[in-house]
Amino acid sequence: MKHALRWRWKFGIAAPLLLAVAIIASWYYAERNTSPEPIDARPAIAVLPFLDQGDDRSREYLADGLTQDIIHSLGRFSALTVMSWNAVATYKGVLAKPGEVARALDVRYQVEGSVRYAADRVRVSAQLVDIRGRVLWSARYDEPLADLFGLQDRITREIAGALAIRVTQVEQQRVATKPTESFDAYDFLLRARPVLQRPTRNGIVEARALLRQAIALDPAYAAAHSALGETFHIAISMGWAEAPDQYWDRVTEHASEALRLDPLDVRARILLGRRYIAYNQFDEAQIEIDRAIAVNPSDADALAGRGNVLVWLGRTDAAIDSLEQALRVDPDLNAFDRFALSLAYFLKGRYAESITQSELNLRHNEEARFSRVVLAAALAEAGRAEDARQAAQDVRLSDPTFDAAIFGNKFREAKDLAHLREGLAKAGLYSPPGA
Repeated sequence: MKHALRWRWKFGIAAPLLLAVAIIASWYYAERNTSPEPIDARPAIAVLPFLDQGDDRSREYLADGLTQDIIHSLGRFSALTVMSWNAVATYKGVLAKPGEVARALDVRYQVEGSVRYAADRVRVSAQLVDIRGRVLWSARYDEPLADLFGLQDRITREIAGALAIRVTQVEQQRVATKPTESFDAYDFLLRARPVLQRPTRNGIVEARALLRQAIALDPAYAAAHSALGETFHIAISMGWAEAPDQYWDRVTEHASEALRLDPLDVRARILLGRRYIAYNQFDEAQIEIDRAIAVNPSDADALAGRGNVLVWLGRTDAAIDSLEQALRVDPDLNAFDRFALSLAYFLKGRYAESITQSELNLRHNEEARFSRVVLAAALAEAGRAEDARQAAQDVRLSDPTFDAAIFGNKFREAKDLAHLREGLAKAGLYSPPGA
């Protein structure tokens, strides 16, 4: 019972904060009488890592979990752009003046707060600050764990009634989804999350075990199912899957179960979209990823996934737009998404930007071998012949089985494949048939 109540305070405290931010978003659009704008035009917000003011450092992940859940919930308001956990994690424990981080991240608002446990009570403070450092909303809680559900309901009704919040019923339901009754299951998920964000081969195996324990405690926990599917997807992406097709089956199995339990599970939609991309089923991939974006317009993984699909479909301008939106929300794109951005820049003849993204990818991930290929082609097209030859040599050394006749066969548009092969030929990596 005590564990279940611990979950309740997290959900109860997050709710008034979400409502306060929703009020600002709703006011913003009500004043302008317009529909949600593109991501760069929507008011942007950063939720800074909540400070754990307790004495037990081993439980810091609980404060991180609260922060991440607020980020995910806020992302479901279509009127807001919400910075990802990767974007704000570097500010954990950083003392900054009000509004300072907002300016650094180029957002209009920032949320900051702290958490402290005391016996059967929890103390939380939180505030919403604008870029000028003005406090727009603040609250302090010192409550028995058992009373927080009632407190949440009361605050929600009072704020909504007093300020006539204009959040649609659908969006309210998206935010108010309670994932599990079991705090222990939630705890296992929180302990697995850091590994999913910074994966290692052994860490993924450990995360998989934690998530299976979460599901054993609550088989109806959709987020745990989708996270378990993500462990298999990460293993495939990193080259750790001995039998990729079997791992893709596990991805599909767990993502499908998550969606059966919760049709609004964004991670599951994205996983299915990634699976469809892997098997060149781009139309199906676009459907799933668009559904994910409809639920959470600020999800960087979904936006980048849409960019991946559009690159292969030949809609390069739209692909760049989607991938740049993902980069705005999450500067730490994964290797495959940054590769897609570098490839899209190449196809548009933006070779300098393609080179920059490829080199950045390789600095962060030496295994990003596809970026070596795009780098060689972009250098060649940019007239840097010697650098292109060196990059081509690096491709051969890192991947002796590389076959330029196969690389890029996903393209729906023949002109895109021809453009890529032209660059590869100039770099010395491709010889046209009969040449």
